Amino acid sequence: MGRKPSGQKAIKFAKKNDFPFLLLGDGFIRSVGFGEDESFSIVKDDIGIYYDATKPSRLEEILKNSDFNKYLDTAKKAIELIKEKKISKYNNGSLVLPEYLKNNDKKVLIIAQTYGDLSLKYGYAETFDTKEIILKAVNDNPDAKIYLKVHPDVIAGKKKSNFDIEFAKKYCEIIDENIHPIVLLEAFQKVYTQTSQMGFEALMLGKEVHIFGAPFYVGWGLENLKWHLDENIKRKILKRRGRKLSVEEIFAGAYILYSHYYNPYKKRKSDIIDTINEIAYQRSKRFYKNTYLAIG
Repeated sequence: MGRKPSGQKAIKFAKKNDFPFLLLGDGFIRSVGFGEDESFSIVKDDIGIYYDATKPSRLEEILKNSDFNKYLDTAKKAIELIKEKKISKYNNGSLVLPEYLKNNDKKVLIIAQTYGDLSLKYGYAETFDTKEIILKAVNDNPDAKIYLKVHPDVIAGKKKSNFDIEFAKKYCEIIDENIHPIVLLEAFQKVYTQTSQMGFEALMLGKEVHIFGAPFYVGWGLENLKWHLDENIKRKILKRRGRKLSVEEIFAGAYILYSHYYNPYKKRKSDIIDTINEIAYQRSKRFYKNTYLAIG
């Protein structure tokens, strides 16, 4: 729902009738496959929605005001499990890195999104020309090879890319395979993106991340994050946010306090640790059940 027409209609109706409203969206760890697959999580927001940086949201309030001490052990455990088991929002990407990326060369990754993605519109990312993002990555890193990752929905033929792929080919190697985000990010030293969740996953992996927009994880003083945005817009967001948080604290706010989990296979409420383990297990059943190992 979020900022889709259905969400806007709900807000308008609620305000007209003096009712409360609740906007829903996919969680940050959603499913084994893509959108039609069984979902493990949703987010609920009675103020706005997390990807809309133009207004406050419940996630923003959580990150501004919560004491995260009692959640940090779980957050750290979950992050380590995400790295170990290779878990992201969708989890049907290849867990094997292509041979052409298996080297020690300096590599920079640009993460493309989909044309019309609402997080681009409401995250101020449309103030940037994606061609300029490519050129900045190239100019910033003259000693590195530049790669551009095409979004899985574009690879699947469901949506168009928000980047001009033909222009990108002049400067970048194009990654148009469905590689799992964590597996892919591990191979790179630096990441450039607009509002993608993969930007936060890269921060979880300790990478330097350049952001051209205002996703939920900017404005909290993260050291590895370089924030490229108009200074007036940046000041406006910092006035609402502005608290200094660690990656683990932002993770606790977004993935634990803001997200709600349900195990669709066991038909019961769940939590983040169970969700990570269940998705890893279901993925192994689905994709590797007919795999055999011969020795000798």
